[in-house]
Amino acid sequence: MIPFVVDLEDERAIELELVGGKGVNLAILYQQKFCVPNAFIITTHVYESILNNPEIKNALSTIDNLNIDNIAELENISNHIKTIICNITLPNDIIDLIFKYYDKLSQGANNTNLHVAVRSSATAEDLPENSFAGQQDTYLHVTKESLIEKIQECWASLFTARAISYRKKSNINYKIIQLAVIIQEMISSEVSGVAFTANPITGFRNEVIIDSTYGLGEALVSGLITPDHYEILTENNEIRRKIIGEKSLRIIGKKKWCKLVKEIEKIYNHQPQDIEWCFMKENFYILQVRPITTLFPIPPYAFNQSGLRCMISFGTIQGFLEPITPFGESTVRTLLGHFLRKVGINRNTTTEDDISSNPLQHKIFKSSRNRLWIDITGILTSPIRSIFSLSMIDTGMDKIINHIKYSKSFPIKSMFKTYIYLMLFIIPLIFRSIRNFIFPRYGKKLYMDQMNKYHEFIDRGFKDEYNQNFTNCVQHFQRILSILPLRLMHYGASCVVPAIISLKILQKLSKNPMDALALTRAVESNPTTEMNLILWKITILIRENDHILKLFQNESTINLVKMYKEKLFEKNIQFEIEEFFHIYGCRGIGEIDIGRKRWSDEPQIILEQIKNYLKILNPIDKIHEQSKQSAYEALTRIENHLKWSFIQRPLINLLFNRLKILFSLRESPKFHGIIQTFGKCRKELLSKAQLAVNEKFILHSDDICFLYIDELQLLAYDTDHKQYTKRNYWKNLIEQRQIEYKQQMSCKRIPLILMSDGTTYYDASTIPDDNKDRVELMEGEFLGSPVSPGIYEGKVRIVNDPINSELQSGEILVCTATDPAWTTLFPIAGALVLEMGGMLQHGAIVSREYGLPAVVGVSNAKNIFHNGQFIQVNGSNGRIKILSD
Repeated sequence: MIPFVVDLEDERAIELELVGGKGVNLAILYQQKFCVPNAFIITTHVYESILNNPEIKNALSTIDNLNIDNIAELENISNHIKTIICNITLPNDIIDLIFKYYDKLSQGANNTNLHVAVRSSATAEDLPENSFAGQQDTYLHVTKESLIEKIQECWASLFTARAISYRKKSNINYKIIQLAVIIQEMISSEVSGVAFTANPITGFRNEVIIDSTYGLGEALVSGLITPDHYEILTENNEIRRKIIGEKSLRIIGKKKWCKLVKEIEKIYNHQPQDIEWCFMKENFYILQVRPITTLFPIPPYAFNQSGLRCMISFGTIQGFLEPITPFGESTVRTLLGHFLRKVGINRNTTTEDDISSNPLQHKIFKSSRNRLWIDITGILTSPIRSIFSLSMIDTGMDKIINHIKYSKSFPIKSMFKTYIYLMLFIIPLIFRSIRNFIFPRYGKKLYMDQMNKYHEFIDRGFKDEYNQNFTNCVQHFQRILSILPLRLMHYGASCVVPAIISLKILQKLSKNPMDALALTRAVESNPTTEMNLILWKITILIRENDHILKLFQNESTINLVKMYKEKLFEKNIQFEIEEFFHIYGCRGIGEIDIGRKRWSDEPQIILEQIKNYLKILNPIDKIHEQSKQSAYEALTRIENHLKWSFIQRPLINLLFNRLKILFSLRESPKFHGIIQTFGKCRKELLSKAQLAVNEKFILHSDDICFLYIDELQLLAYDTDHKQYTKRNYWKNLIEQRQIEYKQQMSCKRIPLILMSDGTTYYDASTIPDDNKDRVELMEGEFLGSPVSPGIYEGKVRIVNDPINSELQSGEILVCTATDPAWTTLFPIAGALVLEMGGMLQHGAIVSREYGLPAVVGVSNAKNIFHNGQFIQVNGSNGRIKILSD
């Protein structure tokens, strides 16, 4: 029988679905003998029975189709629902039961006119993934006369405009949330406050934060007063920082208090907690406990490693901050793991560690919130840390790392064996790089020949005679992952290294380093720019065909996709589009994640882009020619400012020649090596996964994207050997992973750097600036890192998604970061502003090739600027100026 009311000591008081998150937390502490004011809980069973009222049901149904951006509609629906709930008449037996428990509480407190706190406790609040802090109401000093009224107001508070909006944005259906109500004895506190068992601002876990005030804590929680503030280090109970608020008071027993809240944290599996407390007559009382959900989780393995660990965001390096699928995560980990072991790093790990679903086996490539993190502690504790730089990848990340190197404790360790292995890799690389510098055409041809042989190996292994079952397919996929890193190391790196060194020397020899950057506009086409030129060629063919042109101008993209799949376009256009997808169909948004869909899966993305290209007046091939011409103009400027022209001019031309030939290969290892591999392997694995669908182990072939490689091996075995008892296991596991993945899609704020002590760095704005050449900015000016020279003035377009960009010709593209899936937007844009990135980030490279002024590393740019704003972007000095709103 489901109870309507329970006491805190009741064994059912720790059931989430019965008493809600807040009720569970209080009951756990009460039953663990912590000092908690006595209370009883009106269970969700009462709330559920109330919501069965037809009038309430009808009112709640309006939430389903509610547009939360329509504030007036949101407020009207909210007020209507709350009014109905507050005016409903409760059954007499429920009222009598509540008063019975109230009388019992009064007797225990020896107070017939006991004042109580009435607190809501939802089944989806105060949980590790959602705290919902402050969204449901609490009422203090409630008497028996107004108790029922306040209980109903608590129920109604589940449907405030704010609560409805939050749930809608978090994809949480109100139908799955139940509400319990806690009736708790009021404590007339002398002192009250809140304590955080970790720093909620920095994320630092070894610190307790205490805010306190006289009397009740409601004024503090509501922000009505300035509290006394203490920051206490848990290692030695030292007060690191103290700020006395409007009323000075003394926190009694700081050490005891610090120990107490950490004991509470331990009960919740060391999950940092936000604790509401009060002090009366020499006793500390715990009033509420909830998880601090704003903290970014520390990867599990980082807890078990000795010393402080420093992890950088893999997504930032790739220009892709969305979550990565388990299949994508283990694939990237396996590739990078093979690479590190080849160069002598991470030698104590195995392939089994890389493919494992167990996070405790991930020593360098860790996971948190479905994102990958690279542990670079080994570099920071080695003598080479002084020359280690990430400035070419992300300027903000590099600034943070330079700060961390000297402000955190990273003792230098002996790495003699590692250096020996590294030299065995580096020395041959140096010789191959010298050879390719001397004979760049030979080096480039050798690399491409090796890539062709590698792809022949992939195709051969997927032929029917070698690929007879699901297990064979997975095994060949793993062989591919073991071979690819070695090919890219031996043949790709030795081409890219001389190109980068040539660029660095050119920058040193140039009076203006931005002129040297402009030289990269003359490089031989790389895969990304070639892709755009082919797309432009298709656009020209469509323009020249009146019938097909009218289709693209008038038909919906969905209809165009249908026509393409049914081969209804004219023969030459159909052929060119098919050829495009044959070569570039392996690309897609977040393409570094093999679990993400490709353009071949979603051809509407490319057909929509062709529609946009049809609106472009300035031909893309002409843009490329103009960009190349500007490179030669930059070369002339460099030569004109040489001090010793007779000696330096031949060197400049030699370096420029090597840059033209080899720098384009910077994008090639990722495209010809990784992305084309992912496209082929994904296609074959999904085809074989259909066997698991047919045998009812999974629902859809792409469900395998929510499995790690070791789990994929087991699924393949179960499918091939018809282990039907495992069907539910696989379906349940995949469903759970899909829910988690969808939840993590809503997490938009990802740190650049994550420390194992919980400290997070979201951008470099909090890092002290010791640059002597600091630039003074005028009002309305902002500074980033210049990565593509030129000045451009135009309207801002904030873009979060390249598919639905709404970018108009000539607008300034402002976004967080870009990967190759964004490349089709570059011919449309007039300039580029990125929140993240560096000289070798994708957006910087493509901007230079298109001659677009670009500035990266502009923290919070998507909030600083807004659509339609008129700004100037100076890609030569990094300044961005607001000209007009």
